[in-house]
Amino acid sequence: MWEEKLERSLTAQTRAPYRENDVPVTPESDREANRSVQMDELDALVSIFGERALGEDAEDAKRRMEECDFDGREAVGKSDRLFRFTLALKCETGDDGGFSVKTREETAAAALSAKLVAAPEIFLEVIFPADYPARGPPAYAIRANWLSNSHLSALCARLDDMFSDEALRGQPIVYEWASFLQERALTDVLLTDDGVLDVSEVALGWCGEDFELDPRGVTTCQSALDAEFALLRADALARREAFLASADNLCKLCFCDQVKGVNMRQISATCRHHFCVDCVERMVEVHVRDGSVTQLVCPEPRCSCAMDPSVVRAVLDGEQFEKYESMLLAKTLDSMPDVVYCPRCETPVLEDEGDDHCGRCINCMYAFCTLCRDAWHAGAECLNAAQRLAVLEGRRAGNSQMSEEALRKYREELADATAAAYVAKRGKRCPECKAGVEKNEGCNKMTCACGAYFCWTCGQKLSGDGYSHYRNVNGEDGSSACQLFDLAAVEAWEDQMARLNLAGAANDAARRGAANVGGADIARCVRCKAANARFDRNNHIRCWACDTHFCRACHKVVIGKSTDHYGPGKPCKQHG
Repeated sequence: MWEEKLERSLTAQTRAPYRENDVPVTPESDREANRSVQMDELDALVSIFGERALGEDAEDAKRRMEECDFDGREAVGKSDRLFRFTLALKCETGDDGGFSVKTREETAAAALSAKLVAAPEIFLEVIFPADYPARGPPAYAIRANWLSNSHLSALCARLDDMFSDEALRGQPIVYEWASFLQERALTDVLLTDDGVLDVSEVALGWCGEDFELDPRGVTTCQSALDAEFALLRADALARREAFLASADNLCKLCFCDQVKGVNMRQISATCRHHFCVDCVERMVEVHVRDGSVTQLVCPEPRCSCAMDPSVVRAVLDGEQFEKYESMLLAKTLDSMPDVVYCPRCETPVLEDEGDDHCGRCINCMYAFCTLCRDAWHAGAECLNAAQRLAVLEGRRAGNSQMSEEALRKYREELADATAAAYVAKRGKRCPECKAGVEKNEGCNKMTCACGAYFCWTCGQKLSGDGYSHYRNVNGEDGSSACQLFDLAAVEAWEDQMARLNLAGAANDAARRGAANVGGADIARCVRCKAANARFDRNNHIRCWACDTHFCRACHKVVIGKSTDHYGPGKPCKQHG
């Protein structure tokens, strides 16, 4: 891979120049002087090239310039760490309006006849050794995805010649190199006398047979075909940008149709929708002022791509952009279901994986429960089911910003807490498997899905068939005060059934033309006291609830045949 080749080249250059048999060649005083010059050069390069200066050291230099942190500058200057950064450089095509490209030999008939107006970037990777600039050049490598090894080797040779120039010896050289690569590399080195860039070589290593390769030139393309694609893409993007910059554009927010391309801003690299600078500025300022930074999305209908931070930075000053970043970070943390704040120092903390809800603050090292925010209590329930549900529902506000996995985990926890709160309110837990059970009717002996029996009244696990737990079973007293049936529930059920029975009897009597069932025609069972309807003045009634036959006249149970209780010489008349 080209990354490995690049690292090997830079490592070999930084080791050799200033160490020999593990003895520093450069005196300490010269090293400090070189370090100061390197700091100044790095700051100058970052100031000149701006966003095209890449790498951690370049970012540190940007921060130093913004904060004017001279103390930090001195501390960095005393460090033995080598500065490393990258410059992304655009090659200028000269005054002829572009350049031609000689394509692969097998496609020569379809060679690119039109001139290209732009070329892709060249990346200059630089490391400052301890003896630079007083005694030697910086370590460097040149990489590109549109040039062959032979092209890059020729550029390396030209950079070496520039450092060997007596006029520049001992002076900072990186800016001179960058200027050459941007302004003259294409016309002076890469193009032929006819103004053509030859990318037709397909030999091993993609280079000329009589050209010695330089390991500091690192190509990131695999073949001439890759180079052609990179060149065509860079040319197409440049032509599109030039067209947008010169043509009138329509802003779909303010509906101004005479906005030049240079005054348009692209919201996101994902959707590529453009709006005028004034509209983008007003939109950003309103959301930052109102604290709704998560709603900074593309205003195009049916497009919800988030606005790139680079767009926000371009329209806000330093203080406002820091406010934007702080609010965006806070909103993002609040939207993560496994992020809580330490109750001591308010540092964001990630919950440990698992169901124990333990948080460990990396700032003050405090271990706490993420539900009740008290000291960590392993294995103890700190909140009841309703309180736990309330805590989880409090995290619901930012769930639209959660990742798919975080949202799935949050929904599972919320569903579990909702079920637990429902069971705590209307159900019971099985003493064997702890599953939630709800009773809707029937006796108090519950049978769990796991096969265990338990009492609904006291929650105790039952042994055997479970009925020995209750009183008055087979004439034997039970071992507890629990009843198999709740009397209140039995009475309510009987009353409901009696009302249904009487309503049915009334409808039946109406169909048969009998007298309406009224209060005088209601008979209570002598055993269970259930209300029964009396038809056609018939004193022999069969209870619908307990199936007992009884006499309406004498209020006694009728045993055997009805003729044994009714008739001539008998105590009661069946009708009357």
